[in-house]
Amino acid sequence: MLNLTIYLEQPRRGNTHGVQLTPHKAKPQCGAQCGAHGVQITPYKRNAVWGRSLRVLAVLLLCLCAHAHAQVFVSAAATDDSGNGLSWETAKRTVSGALAIANAGTHVYVMAGLYEEAAELVIPEGVTVTGGYATTSTGMDTTQRQLPGANSQWTNLSRCTVLDGGMTHRVATVQTGGRLEGCVVRHGKSSVHGGGVLVDGGTVTHCVITLCMAHGIADDQPAKGGGVYVQNNGILLNSVVCFNRADNGYGAAAASGSVTNNTITRNYGFNCGTVTDYDNNVYATVLIGEQCWMRENLRVTHFADGTAISNALTISTSEPRYYNAGTSAAETETFGLLYNVAAARHGTQSNYTDNAPSGMQGVCPNGWHLPSTTEFSQLASWLAADNAYYCGQSASNLAKALAANEYWQTSDVNCAVGNDLSANNITLFDARPAGSYNGSFNGLYTQGFFWTTSRNGSSNSDCVYWTLSYDNAAFSSNYTTSDKGFSVRCVKN
Repeated sequence: MLNLTIYLEQPRRGNTHGVQLTPHKAKPQCGAQCGAHGVQITPYKRNAVWGRSLRVLAVLLLCLCAHAHAQVFVSAAATDDSGNGLSWETAKRTVSGALAIANAGTHVYVMAGLYEEAAELVIPEGVTVTGGYATTSTGMDTTQRQLPGANSQWTNLSRCTVLDGGMTHRVATVQTGGRLEGCVVRHGKSSVHGGGVLVDGGTVTHCVITLCMAHGIADDQPAKGGGVYVQNNGILLNSVVCFNRADNGYGAAAASGSVTNNTITRNYGFNCGTVTDYDNNVYATVLIGEQCWMRENLRVTHFADGTAISNALTISTSEPRYYNAGTSAAETETFGLLYNVAAARHGTQSNYTDNAPSGMQGVCPNGWHLPSTTEFSQLASWLAADNAYYCGQSASNLAKALAANEYWQTSDVNCAVGNDLSANNITLFDARPAGSYNGSFNGLYTQGFFWTTSRNGSSNSDCVYWTLSYDNAAFSSNYTTSDKGFSVRCVKN
């Protein structure tokens, strides 16, 4: 922090500028301050040239303010933001801490490491944020930087500067005249355009923007640019945009500006249209990885060939049955129907497969199939590969990412489905607790069970299902007899 006090005194003879710098000795009568930098100008006595003198000193003041923080340093090795940020040794801990003291002309240097920012970063006019400085860096030598690119290790925190939004907010907005360079931007989320970065007239270059999402709050308000959205003549240059999701313009989208020399690949939407069953029920879908799933529990009462399924309440291992736990049409639409294995597979328990895709249509509409346990495992593995999808420190805690934001009974168990429902459903899979049937209905609002085409070991009677529960953090598989009534989620062929 620069602290400088300048006093203005009545000009003495021969001082044609009307400005006198004096020692700090007189009690000031009035003053003006550049508070962010501790620079103060105080007139000592009013006189005829006071206004002209103040103008001269105002120029000096502006120069001092403009250069007070020409360079600010940020390091993941710092404990907090208490350092002044003027060197690596006194670096800020967060980029937001550095931006708080930045002004036009400030260059923010960010060492390699992980920066989980609590709120969206706003890079204003004239401010540059540059990442990738090696942890051994002692200065600002650009040869010590590791720029992320198509072949770099984006999660290697000793080599990359990673700005992480924690899937709670957009990572950064770069305003006109601002610049973001050499960073990995990930886990941004927005309900409007630009899930990872909004380039609002500024420049983003040599960055990797990945694993972000832009999803509108309603179907008629789609969000564009899961990774990045460019507007107000902004510039996206020499960057990689991949594995992002959005309603439209999945990776990058632009209203105006320049999107030049970037690698934009393997970005996805949130759904693959809708699907209609034999009973003319229409289902929403969700795209997770490269699998397209129904976003709702199946509620059809006929096979795709028109054959009716019995709704007799007796349990059976061989005759197709469906069971309705709902007490109203609305509940049936919310939770779907429960099916025994003979109905789910459109055959007996001896019909099984672990293939991916399973190739078994079962009770699903034409063009769709009942998933194998291998396909459920692929879903879980895809989620477990990114810590944005699991709760806490365990990659097995995937249930919240799949469970709906409503319907579930609440729980005090940390990371359980029922603990803070608002944190559920980041995947939009929307798993719902329809419970089960085994001569009576159980688990409505507390558990969800989903049939597969697979068996456990060599026993045809041990039929595999996947499950999640209101008081548990895991999404896991188990097996049981084929006469149980469970939910069905279909996967597109």
